[in-house]
Amino acid sequence: RHAEAAGVSSLFRGVKAAVSDADLRVANLEGTITTNPSIAKRDNKILRFTFEPVLAEQALAHLGVNALSLANNHALDFGAEGYQATRDYLSTWGILSFGHPQNIAGTLSAQLSVRGRTLCFVGYHELYDLDLSSVLREIRANQNCWRVIAFSHWGDEYKPEPNAAQRAEARALVNAGADVVVGAHPHVVQPHEIYRGAAIFYSLGNFMFDQNFSEETMRGLMVRAEFYSDKTRFFLIPIRIAGQEASVAWGAVDTFVLP
Repeated sequence: RHAEAAGVSSLFRGVKAAVSDADLRVANLEGTITTNPSIAKRDNKILRFTFEPVLAEQALAHLGVNALSLANNHALDFGAEGYQATRDYLSTWGILSFGHPQNIAGTLSAQLSVRGRTLCFVGYHELYDLDLSSVLREIRANQNCWRVIAFSHWGDEYKPEPNAAQRAEARALVNAGADVVVGAHPHVVQPHEIYRGAAIFYSLGNFMFDQNFSEETMRGLMVRAEFYSDKTRFFLIPIRIAGQEASVAWGAVDTFVLP
C-alpha cells in the first residue's frame, strides 16, 4: 500500500546511496512474484506473500539487485507454480535466483562474474530440512569460484542470539568451503563471528518489512564485503525501517578485515 501511495522508490530511497557503487547486490526475497491477488491486503494475519510484478520489478530495479535467494519458508506461498513464476520473472529482468525452499539439488546455487572473478552463491533452508547434505555438496562443487557465499534461512524468530543448530550448521558450511555465511529468518539482528577465517552473520534482521511492533524488527544490517586477493574487508551498515521506508541509521559503521 505504501509503495502504491508514495511510489516504489520511497521504500529504499534512504539506502540506495549505500549500495549504488557496489559491483553486486544480493538479498533474500521472502515471498513470491505472481499475478495472484494479494492475500496480505485482505488479511495481514494470513502469512502468504506475493508481490505484484510491476511493483516488484520497479523495486528491484531501483536497488539494482543482481541475485536473490529463494531458500526460505515463503517461496512456496503460492505453490510450485508461484515459485517458478518468481524465477521466471526474475530471469526476464536479468536477476539470478538461487536456493529452493525444499533444498532441491539443481536449483541451489548461482554464479556471478565481476572484474574477472566468479562469485558463487548457495541457498540453504533449514526450516524445511535439517539435512545439509545437498547444500554441502553444492558448496564443494563450486570450489572453482573465487569466493563462495552461503545464504541460510534458519534460527528462531525474534531471538537475539543464534541457537545451537545455527552454530553447528554455520561451521559445517564453512568446513565445506563457504567463505561467508549470511543468515535470515529471525527478523532481528543476531551477532556475527569468525570461524576458520570465514565470516558468519547469523541474522541481518529485516531490510524491508512492515513489522512495526518493536524496535528490534524495525532494524537491520546491510553487509558490504570488499574482496581482495589477500584479504576481505567487511562493513556492517545499520538500517532502520520507519513508515515502510528504509534508511541508513545513525551510529557507527562496524568494520573488520579478514586475511
